[in-house]
Amino acid sequence: MPGTPPIVREIESHLKVSYASASKGDCEKMMDGTQGFVSRIHMNNSMQRLLQDAARTVHSIFQFQEVSIGLKDPVDGKYRYLAIVGYTREAEDALKKVSYTYEEFISQQEFPAIRISKMLDMNIGENQPNLEKEKKCWNRPSQLTDPRKSPEDFTEGDYLDVYMYASGTDLVGWIEVSAPRDGKMPNGRTMKGLELFGSMLTIAVLYQISRTK
Repeated sequence: MPGTPPIVREIESHLKVSYASASKGDCEKMMDGTQGFVSRIHMNNSMQRLLQDAARTVHSIFQFQEVSIGLKDPVDGKYRYLAIVGYTREAEDALKKVSYTYEEFISQQEFPAIRISKMLDMNIGENQPNLEKEKKCWNRPSQLTDPRKSPEDFTEGDYLDVYMYASGTDLVGWIEVSAPRDGKMPNGRTMKGLELFGSMLTIAVLYQISRTK
């Protein structure tokens, strides 16, 4: 993309190398956590309980302090945050007021992102034109303009989206994570684990939708 800051290109290179180097042996804890979530799917008798369980699980096993999950509203087709973990009350209230059309959600003009895989996009603070407008959605808005010291640092304003596709381009929802506990960009193990979890959650969401028809 023309005008992309050099730091964004450095971060993109770091993320793609990490994603490609994940080893199978690294994923045991995440696999166990994902399996535990799957075993509880039948116990969640509403969509809200399912999503809240999923958000808490991601918060626990992937070591992100901030997790939110959104779905497509079957009534108006807009995408909204429904489950939120780790945010201040002010940020949570702001997120709950946000809605996106599909076109807005995938727009590279509205939300320029680093494409890691079909399911993963990394959004970098320096590359977001709407960061000032959406600062109420962040836990630490005063830190949004703090300089990044290294391409490996994950700073306020960065977030990773995990897309949930029913089929093809049918986007049913997404998982959004930010503020990793170590303050670093996710490694390949984490990114692949999030993809697996997102796939499992997609199945659970579609099952819950089918139960309500």
